[in-house]
Amino acid sequence: MRLITLLLALGFCCHALSPCLQAAGGASVQALLITASNQKGRSDPRLANYEATLRRNLPFDTYRLAGEATAAIPADGRGTVSLGQGHRLELQGEKGGGPGIRLKVQWMNGNRTVLTTSLTLQPGVPAVPAEVTTARCRSCS
Repeated sequence: MRLITLLLALGFCCHALSPCLQAAGGASVQALLITASNQKGRSDPRLANYEATLRRNLPFDTYRLAGEATAAIPADGRGTVSLGQGHRLELQGEKGGGPGIRLKVQWMNGNRTVLTTSLTLQPGVPAVPAEVTTARCRSCS
């Protein structure tokens, strides 16, 4: 039996910032690394706030939190978010005219680029850049 696994950086959310970072137009960014599969079962309860967004964008049966980190990104600055299992996000902030922050995102797994994209993040609104990979389930027969 094959297990489809999704590696997903989700939950780029702008959070409350220090007054200094807010004045500079920066943001605090939270990133989650999530695995998803079509195996029946319960999703990780820590993802309850994101499950509706996940199902709408990536319709799998179960979701598990595999890593989580937060970084403060100045509007014209850089930051790195290490998510574990060799995954990290290289983030470049750009000044924007409204609320939130524009980010150039490079998702790395070791030295391999998984995904490169740009996102405009609004406070409290998750974004879902995703990479779908297929893996063989070792414990399935």
